[in-house]
Amino acid sequence: MSDVLALLTDVVDALTQPTQERTPMHTWSQDRSDRNKKRLPDHVTYVPSLLVQLAAQAFPLTVDGDQGAGARSVPQSKLPGNAEALATYLDIHASVIRWTRRFEITRRDTLTSTVRKLLAHTPKCPGYATDLLSDSMGWLESCQRVAGLIVPDPTLTVPCPVCHTRAMRVDLDDHVVRCVACGDRWVQNPEPDAVGVGALADLATYVTRYRTKAESEADAVRAEWRRRKAANTYRWTDETV
Repeated sequence: MSDVLALLTDVVDALTQPTQERTPMHTWSQDRSDRNKKRLPDHVTYVPSLLVQLAAQAFPLTVDGDQGAGARSVPQSKLPGNAEALATYLDIHASVIRWTRRFEITRRDTLTSTVRKLLAHTPKCPGYATDLLSDSMGWLESCQRVAGLIVPDPTLTVPCPVCHTRAMRVDLDDHVVRCVACGDRWVQNPEPDAVGVGALADLATYVTRYRTKAESEADAVRAEWRRRKAANTYRWTDETV
């Protein structure tokens, strides 16, 4: 229990605590020799917390209407905010609200302070510590991905052969392909009795067959469209697809 709380504290701190970066500064004499090198005060840069950075990208306009970073005074065809950041913020906010209801506590004014309150209340509900840690690690990964601190795994454009959901991710480091939706994995040399684990060779065969079929169907649709266009028949029916 203590290990879970310690790890949860680290994750919550990474989400809610601002950080500062110190850059050593020096000056030299005109001859640029190290003997005359003098130390100057460090250049300190304060970085807001990940949740604050996420909110700034999701809502570039502040509450009182002042323009924040990235906002545009003239309306344009694109949203002034980051759509991915907005979706991530709303997902985290909804998850935090569910946790406040599970703990039967009231939420605070900001998302950051509410997450800190969840951490403070966790020792009173030790049975939820592991689940809260799992969710908070997901929040941290999402914030880091939006902030550009981590690069998401590449995706496959084909659906999963098991659940038929387009949620295939490729782990280039471990040479593993996994489906986020159903949890099945494909590895280089799977165990014979492993459940939910397939071979990469079988997945490669499936991907090749799926793409070949998709390309042939697309060629058939384009050919039918060209035929109808040549005959001046632009009416499109479901029978064509």
